[in-house]
Amino acid sequence: MTNELLLQPKLKRRRIMIISGDESVIDEIQKTNNISLCKSIILDTLDEDIPISHFETETTNQKKQQNISLICTICGSNASGYNFDVISCESCKSFFRRNALRYSPLKCLHQGTCDVSFNLRRHCSACRLTKCFNSGMRRERLLIAEQKAEIRRHRRENQNLNINDQESQLSLTLPLNDLSSILDQELSLFSQCLQEHSVQSKKTLLSPEDLQRLESIQFFYQKRIELARDGLPLNSSSIPTTTFLQQLNSHSIPLLRLLTFFKQIPEFNELNVDDKVILIKFNLLPLLCINCTLSYKSETDQIIESDSDIPWDPSVIQTVYGIDGFNEIKKNFDQFLYIAKYDQKIIQLILITFMLTKGFSVAAIDEPILNDSIAVYRAQNYYIELLWKYMITVHGFEITIQIFNKLIAYFITWQASQIKIRHIIEQNLLSTNINEILPFMKAILHIS
Repeated sequence: MTNELLLQPKLKRRRIMIISGDESVIDEIQKTNNISLCKSIILDTLDEDIPISHFETETTNQKKQQNISLICTICGSNASGYNFDVISCESCKSFFRRNALRYSPLKCLHQGTCDVSFNLRRHCSACRLTKCFNSGMRRERLLIAEQKAEIRRHRRENQNLNINDQESQLSLTLPLNDLSSILDQELSLFSQCLQEHSVQSKKTLLSPEDLQRLESIQFFYQKRIELARDGLPLNSSSIPTTTFLQQLNSHSIPLLRLLTFFKQIPEFNELNVDDKVILIKFNLLPLLCINCTLSYKSETDQIIESDSDIPWDPSVIQTVYGIDGFNEIKKNFDQFLYIAKYDQKIIQLILITFMLTKGFSVAAIDEPILNDSIAVYRAQNYYIELLWKYMITVHGFEITIQIFNKLIAYFITWQASQIKIRHIIEQNLLSTNINEILPFMKAILHIS
């Protein structure tokens, strides 16, 4: 009897879900424990049979009909849903993804009047991108998507690194002591590099203090005109700029305004007094060209900081620097203007960074040594890092690298041009009564 029981297969317990509106049916099943009854109950219904596939088909059709009813805000074609906060089609979605973060601005051949429709949306990319932004598409949404993709990429890299690390650790079990020592050192160095890379990645995100500082910088720059109004040696609304001397003295107005901007920067204001004088005397005038890109009006081809100012135009600048000097200035001006049109905050941060750069003006060979060069270096390093984090957060890694490479090239070109421009000014000063030059300009021009 025992052997027979052992040979019998073990019975498996099964759970059955029964859906019914009749409680008597449930009671009957519990009393009889009849599984076949369950099958019949599940299959038999009093209502008309409706296959499950019908519900699926109906739901799918409803979704398709709902999608078809959406119209792309950009081109008017059938939309696929919300993309970057705007109802749009897949084509406009892909177009925005490709062009929203581009460094080179798109240009319209018809002054921005092109029609953007389903049939004409590919005719003018500039107008199409403008309509994307005007319709509410947000560059920030694309940045968030890219950041998520970057996080996923880092996770995959870390997983691969963990696998490689495990394989390397297995190799340490080899009986070669020298090889084990070398691998230990390599793994330790590799781990250190990963930690540093992780720290650098975190630094690309702006902290609340960084955001507050960026807002303060923009406020300081706007405030410079009002704060410098009482200290100007000339009336910006009535000063004549027809002669070389008049035009040279007129430089004092934007230069003093720019100096007022720097004096509001805490890190600059806390420097050694003599060091601040050195930086002002040797760096302020070269920065004037870069600063003017923020006040350039392309419609009139003029530079005007305040509505009450007499504007500068190419003919006025040629009075001081001549044709050759004007061409040198324009070449460098156009380079930095390219960045200013893209993002003016970058230029504001560049101005602070260059102001804190010892030896920025290579034209001056008698520049004194700073008393506290470490303090200047730390202040400069803070704003370089702030510039980097701002550009990474707003414009993404690839565009940031492009802009930084261009900035380095522009910086070197501008330094080389300073030698030529300085020589032109010195030649023009030979035929000028230096007693009529304003004291502030004499200090900037190193005229004793």
